[in-house]
This record gives sequence, structure tokens and C-alpha cells, in this order.
Amino acid sequence: MTYVTTLGRATGSLWTRSGTRGQLLIALAIGAALALISWQAGILDTTGVFGGVAGDAASSSNPGAIVAIGAALIIGATMIVLPCGFPAVFAMPSILTAREGLPQRTTLSLVFLAAAALPLAVFGVILGFAGDAVLGLLDSMSAKMGFAVILYSSLGFLALGYALSQAGIFHLPSLTQRFSGPEMPDQDRPYRRAVVLGSTMGAGMGMGCPMPTYYVLLGWVAAAANPVYGAIVLGVYGLGRVLPAVGIGALIVGGMDRRKVSRGMTSFRERTEGVTNGLVAATGSYLIVLFGIVLAWRWATL
Repeated sequence: MTYVTTLGRATGSLWTRSGTRGQLLIALAIGAALALISWQAGILDTTGVFGGVAGDAASSSNPGAIVAIGAALIIGATMIVLPCGFPAVFAMPSILTAREGLPQRTTLSLVFLAAAALPLAVFGVILGFAGDAVLGLLDSMSAKMGFAVILYSSLGFLALGYALSQAGIFHLPSLTQRFSGPEMPDQDRPYRRAVVLGSTMGAGMGMGCPMPTYYVLLGWVAAAANPVYGAIVLGVYGLGRVLPAVGIGALIVGGMDRRKVSRGMTSFRERTEGVTNGLVAATGSYLIVLFGIVLAWRWATL
């Protein structure tokens, strides 16, 4: 136990001393190493060129199917501290204070959650049908390998680009800066307001949020080529985006200081920004090495 604690402190100290660019390089190395380990472990041989996605992604025999659903919830929930998720926290009090009593406030919260999840679930159905149509056209192993290489390596470069942008190496434009939501209904129409705010904060800004882990999730859904599974994964992601907002919003209505909430969320984001960006960079590196290099080489040498 002492050895583990000492190792953890040493690792944390190394990460802290490395600086932004050093942390980025460490994350890239970790992602590349995990990709090579996955390759040597035979993940592309035992689960197919999509890494266990195509064909049986929704099968109960594939543990990756359940993992992806849990990951979707976590990915959605972590976006609450980002600029495209943060406003949802302060939208909830305006919804909850429109009615008195636990039953009505609970109903408003459920309407808000449904409005956030359902549009994304519909998007998952569309993406599942689209993936199924594309995979149906790919009748040869070479074509499927090519599709996997292009899809996942593109997602990897997207993640890497975001990580480099967050590290200040170059700048990527923010999609949320150009996003404008619909006109909000008045306070005397709380259920309609909950629908509009839920669909805006959960689905609207959720689809446009530049966090690349979300786009990796889209790639998984497309390659799974299963509309029902796509609806579940993206619907859960939509729930994850607004569930923290419902809880924090209820606390604000109950008397918690809004300024303390705002400062706490901002402080949390600043403290964890390096780790979050490192995970994104490692994800990008993993996808690029495993699919953009290893699988691409196999595809080129068929």
C-alpha cells in the first residue's frame, strides 16, 4: 500500500511538473502505447476491424455494448463544466421556481430531461440507419477496413486537434460561439419553457459541442449500424448532459448561493483541465495509431 501511494504521488508530481505541452506529450505516448498493446493483444483480430463495434455491438455477448452506454452517460455528465454545458445549471432554477410543490417540480424536471434526451435519441436512430446503409454497401473486407480506417483515424485527428488547441498550440473556432437558441417562452408557461430549454441545452448545444469524446461516440454509433442501440447510446448521452444541472439547480432553488456554485464549477474545471485534455489527447493518439497506422497498413498490404 505504501509503495502504491508513493508511486501515485511520484506520478502526480511528474504530471504537474511537466507543464501543458509536457502533459500533452505524455498523454500522446500513453495513447500510442495502449494502441500498440491492443494490437499485440489481437483486438483487431478477435473483434473485427471496428474493434468490436460492427455486427454485434448491441449483442448482450459484447461487453463493449454496455461499456459504451455507461461511457455515454459519463461523457455527457462531464460536459456540465464546459461552456456548452455550464448554462444548463442556471437554466434549471428558472424552470423549477415557476411552480410550487414537489410533484410539479418533479414533473418539470422530467420534461426537461426528456426534451434533452429524445432529440438525441432520434439522432441516434438516424445515425444507426445511416451506418447500416453504409456497411451494407461494403461487401468486401477491404472496403470495411477502409471505412474503419477513415472513420476512426478522422475521429482521432479531431480529438488531437482539440487537445492541441486547448494546449494553446493553435486555435480552433468554437461552434458554440455561433449558436443561438430559440426564443424562450414566458415564465407563465413553465412546461413549454422546460421543453425549449431542455432541447436547447441538451440536444441543441449537445450536438454542437466541440468535445471530441462526443464525436468518438458518434463514430461508435455509426459503426454499430443498429438504430435501437444508437437511440439508447445517444439518448443516455443526452440525459447525462443535463442530469447534473437538474441536481445542482434543485440545490440552488433550495438556497445554495449561485455565486459559490459558479466559482466551484469554474475552479473544478481549471483544476481538472490538464487531466481532461490529456485524456482527449490519449484518445486521439490511440485511434490514430491503432486505426490510422496499424489497420491502415494492413489495408494497404492486402
